[in-house]
Amino acid sequence: MTVDVSDDGARRTAHVQSVLDSLKERSFIYGTILSTVQLTSVTKGTAITRLTLDEKHVNSKGGLHGAVSATIVDFTTGLAIASWDLRETTGASVDMHLTYVGTAGKGDLVEITSVAEKVGGNMAFVTVKIEKLVSETERKPVTLAQHTKFVRGTAPAATTS
Repeated sequence: MTVDVSDDGARRTAHVQSVLDSLKERSFIYGTILSTVQLTSVTKGTAITRLTLDEKHVNSKGGLHGAVSATIVDFTTGLAIASWDLRETTGASVDMHLTYVGTAGKGDLVEITSVAEKVGGNMAFVTVKIEKLVSETERKPVTLAQHTKFVRGTAPAATTS
């Protein structure tokens, strides 16, 4: 029998928050660049976070830096994978594609929606959308991404009855 991950939203959210905190604590890059990222919503396979951009997030022209976008994608795809089945570790990057379709700058609030489209025995496929929140009802796309991760051996251990 496998671990029960039925629709227990509070348990799933607490688990993903724990993974988020652990990633920021264990990684200087995540802990520095994404120190203020906030988890706002979790469902099976989906994690939504928000981040207010500051001087460490922007390039010399004042827009969200491409490398920061890639860091956000790398970080949040792990959260989506963790939300899938409550795994503690979320694999290693195999392939990442980012498309920059807009911009956001210092002081802007961005919302990051990461969706694990499929988490299999070996690979996970995640899509990410970074959007600038103009208002609670208006969003402007900033970055669209796809991230493939090697996840063999990261699934939660099976339990017996």
